[in-house]
Amino acid sequence: MMPTVFYLSGIITFFVIFFVSVFAPTKGQTRIWLWSLLKICFFAVLFYSWFTDNIVLKWILIEASTLFGALLISSSGTERSFHVGWKFLLINSYSLGLAFLGIVILLFASTPLQNLDFASLKLGLEGQSGLLIETGILLTIYGYSGKLGLVPNHFWVGDTYAESPSQISSLIASFVPVSVVLAIRPLVKLENELNPHFINASNGLLLIGILTILYATFMLVSRDDIRRISAKVALFHTGMLTLFLWLDISDEIFYFLLSTTILVKLLIFLSMGILRMDAGKRHISKILEGANISHKALYVYLLALLVAFVFPLSPVFVLDLKIIEIAILEKQFYLFVFPILGAVFFFVALNKVLPMIRLQNRNFKHELYGTLQTRFYIFWFSLFVTLVVGLLGMFTLLGKYL
Repeated sequence: MMPTVFYLSGIITFFVIFFVSVFAPTKGQTRIWLWSLLKICFFAVLFYSWFTDNIVLKWILIEASTLFGALLISSSGTERSFHVGWKFLLINSYSLGLAFLGIVILLFASTPLQNLDFASLKLGLEGQSGLLIETGILLTIYGYSGKLGLVPNHFWVGDTYAESPSQISSLIASFVPVSVVLAIRPLVKLENELNPHFINASNGLLLIGILTILYATFMLVSRDDIRRISAKVALFHTGMLTLFLWLDISDEIFYFLLSTTILVKLLIFLSMGILRMDAGKRHISKILEGANISHKALYVYLLALLVAFVFPLSPVFVLDLKIIEIAILEKQFYLFVFPILGAVFFFVALNKVLPMIRLQNRNFKHELYGTLQTRFYIFWFSLFVTLVVGLLGMFTLLGKYL
């Protein structure tokens, strides 16, 4: 069931982003249909990568998304967006280059293959071990981790989400991590079979995931920009993906995790776009200097933060409960630290945003009323879909406790 939920979540999320970009675009956005075609290409290559087991084709499709993503980032037409687009292209291409080198090493170490599917590669490596294979897996996983935006190859994440229109940020944040995680997961499973020692790529992936979580939390303390705050939320959740990869969870939990990642990041960037357009500024200190703000815009952003961390009906809350369940059943009590880190991150973000509630309430800006009202309705639809997925996960994954 959960794979179907994941695919439907991806399709719904893309159509929501596409609808926003066409019917409620960012102010001053031009050549909407041209950029919309590029969005379709970006989504199409990643969506297709979800279904192929060909490890080389999967890499090609993810690399193609790098080119489309760099072009989309520069759609703002500013000098800054061009610089960020190049940074995105260079860092991601470098990381994927390492991943491709690792794939080549694995193919070289394998016995002759009938095809390039992962199952065939796994069969070709059966009974083998050694430094060459371990190096190939390490390079592939580490290279893909750069595309995820994990430390130390995370430098493109903040600038990409801060300088792109909210729908572009949502598109990249929603679809890139899940596509890369789908590519990494079989390799992590293979690594655990071939190299069960403490020092391996799987444990290394968890380490840089934890570093990413801590980095996102510490950097959030000094951030005053709602775009940068949203980027740190996305970075935090990307770091959490590595925990579930390391835990080697069931397919049902895994695909529920992917659905959660897509939908929660859609809510974060959709609500951020509403607040940013209504306030007319991106820095909270500048917003607080104003006399008023639309509380509708502020409340949807606060609600998105709630759903991303602690809201009881949120799919993120369900995943936190699964972590607690695994910690208790497997007696791995150190796992309790991860839901606690999520709560800490949420309260730091809440402390940043909540002072804006003191501003006097008003309706959406008159000149942007139609655009903001359209986005406002779309947000509630997206929230409804997210909570439905959360309830489904609650009964499917935790039904025995209800």
